[in-house]
Amino acid sequence: MKVILIKDLKGKGKAGDIIDVNPNYAMNVLVKQGIAKEATASNLNDHKGPVEAKAFHHGEMVKEYQALAGKIRNKAYNFYLTVGANGKAFGSITKQEILSALNQDNVKIEKNQIKDFPTIKSAGQYKITLQLIKEVSVDILANVNVK
Repeated sequence: MKVILIKDLKGKGKAGDIIDVNPNYAMNVLVKQGIAKEATASNLNDHKGPVEAKAFHHGEMVKEYQALAGKIRNKAYNFYLTVGANGKAFGSITKQEILSALNQDNVKIEKNQIKDFPTIKSAGQYKITLQLIKEVSVDILANVNVK
């Protein structure tokens, strides 16, 4: 029996998915507990509109992030480390400093979108990967100099 999930169901699917389950399980558990509704023609038609709208909006978001990725791809940002007399760095370059540099360039992302982030405690050039959304990732460069 086909049902439309109203809530996420571990191991079966996410809200909005249409799944095939045992009829007894569907009626006695899923429908009764409000986790799913029967996939009748009417329910499928009602379900179709929001799914198409969600897909359209997701596609638009992907386009926006692809444009942003094109703008910052392999762009270099400069950072400075303070070092002591022995050449050892005081602290390191943090994700927050990366975010600040991106914000100055009008790139608004969240801290958790910085994925491939090496420990930066010395001068040099580092590649940093930003995962803007699942489908779009981009690399930027961090040029680290000493003060």
